[in-house]
Amino acid sequence: MELLKPLSPVVPVFLLIATGFVFARWKKISLVPVTELIVYLGTPSLVFTSLARKPLFAADIAVLLSGVLLIFAGVGLLVRIYFSVFRFSSRGFALPALFMNAGNMGIPLALFAFGEAGLQRATLMFVMITFLQYSLGLYLLNGRGNWAETFRLPLIYATLAGLTFSLNRISIPELLFQPISMLGQSTIPIMLVSLGYRLHDFQSFQWRHAIGGALVRIFGGFLVASIVVNLIGAEGVNRQVLLLYGALPAAVINFVLTEKYGQDPELAASIVVLSTFISIFTIPVVFWLIL
Repeated sequence: MELLKPLSPVVPVFLLIATGFVFARWKKISLVPVTELIVYLGTPSLVFTSLARKPLFAADIAVLLSGVLLIFAGVGLLVRIYFSVFRFSSRGFALPALFMNAGNMGIPLALFAFGEAGLQRATLMFVMITFLQYSLGLYLLNGRGNWAETFRLPLIYATLAGLTFSLNRISIPELLFQPISMLGQSTIPIMLVSLGYRLHDFQSFQWRHAIGGALVRIFGGFLVASIVVNLIGAEGVNRQVLLLYGALPAAVINFVLTEKYGQDPELAASIVVLSTFISIFTIPVVFWLIL
């Protein structure tokens, strides 16, 4: 039974993704209102409640932040090496190779595998990575970041509020906390079903560099994360969540952004789909190594 333990966090996640994929074959809906609910209500509630109730120390924040930055630097170096070796360059390759699926997959996997402590770290890392997505990510695509857009996202303020409550040990009345918590928890299955629905919509596929991008994202990311956690001395749940995030597949938002700015969206979509498929097999191995 111990051999099956790494599957326990993975199976619910991929079953919900598969549900969204099958639902997309049966019924067509607009995900715009669903996404709006996730971005403006669900995710901020999840971030706030996961941070506010559990003790979090400044040292944990420093470890996670330094870990995220070093993982991005290391994977960025691997992308540069890939471009040099294959005499190839594409921003539609670089973005999904760098930016993992921190929200739709990272948060549920961390919750199911590491409990509330894992959820807390994962949501904090999700905010850090979202901030990088709208600064570094958009700079890679069009030469400038969108700082204004970043600060219009309510999850930034939910993070600040959650950290304030956590670091100062401020208690929240249960009457107020419960509805916010319920809204946040409901976001997790909706995020996964939405991911499956979006994956169904990808039409064209590119194999050659999509394979390279998926391998850099998953295997390169995990290799870099393994080096980083030892370099910064990360321990316990901090170490586990950093290793998990290093091995996550590419995020769907990479395709959305590359399409918006006309930067090889077909390749970005192919990397997202292929890396997500590969992660079905690699994530259980990652859990087997770190649990």
